[in-house]
Parts: sequence; C-alpha cells; structure tokens
Amino acid sequence: MKKKIVTIIALVMFIVTTSFANGIDVSKNALSVFSETFVKATDVKWEISDNYYRASFRLNGQSLSALLSEAGDLIAISRNILSTELPINLQVAFSKNYSGYWISDLAEYAIDGETRYYMTIENADKKIVLQNFGTYSWTSVKDTGK
Repeated sequence: MKKKIVTIIALVMFIVTTSFANGIDVSKNALSVFSETFVKATDVKWEISDNYYRASFRLNGQSLSALLSEAGDLIAISRNILSTELPINLQVAFSKNYSGYWISDLAEYAIDGETRYYMTIENADKKIVLQNFGTYSWTSVKDTGK
C-alpha cells in the first residue's frame, strides 16, 4: 500500500512539474506515456512542434529526446552520437563516399523498433543531410549550397 501511495505521489509531482514546462500545456496522454516509459528521466523540457510534443531530458547520464503525439503515441526516441558510435559499416561508407566533408550533426533514432541514423555533413560549398535505414549505405535527403 505504501509503495502505491509513493508511486502515485511521484507521478502527480512529475505531472505537475512537467505539464506546464516552458509555458506549454502538454496533453495528459503524452505525459502519462512519457512518465511510464522514462521513469527516471530528469531535467525534462517540453516543446511543441507541428503535430507532436518533443521532450528533451536526461536519463542514465545521456541527453535524449522523445517525440510523442497528443494522443500519447511514442513516435521516436533520439540522441546525438559521435561518429565513432556509428556501426562500422556506416563509418566505412561515409569515409568512402564523402571524403572532404565533415560531420556537423549526427543523431540516432529509435523508430518503430528500428534504429535509424541521420547525419548532416558539410564542406566549403555544400550542406547535405544523409539518412540510413538499416542498410550499409547513406541516402541523401537534402542537398543545399551554402
């Protein structure tokens, strides 16, 4: 019984402290799913964008983000990573096909049980966004001049 009361109090405190974070009224469904999924999350900051909520938070020493729908569906979990944390086949594909570019942003996403990678690379003239969907190569999503 005591454990149940402590859990309920912790959940209520979590909802109160995060539901109006940054002046954003987060839906009860999104808050409920977030608090059940990321029980030990700290430093939670909410944003709203298009048709989803983005919760940025810390968990087990890592900075993560979660995208949730208003209905409470967990769309994706992401984290920024170093290039050395990429699977070796993707490191090789990058080195082979994009020499002369540097990585300005690299993120790992967990979406629908799959791990996907998005990388922004640049050189003096171009900026390219690459994606990977479980293959051994990168696909260009966006290619712009500077």
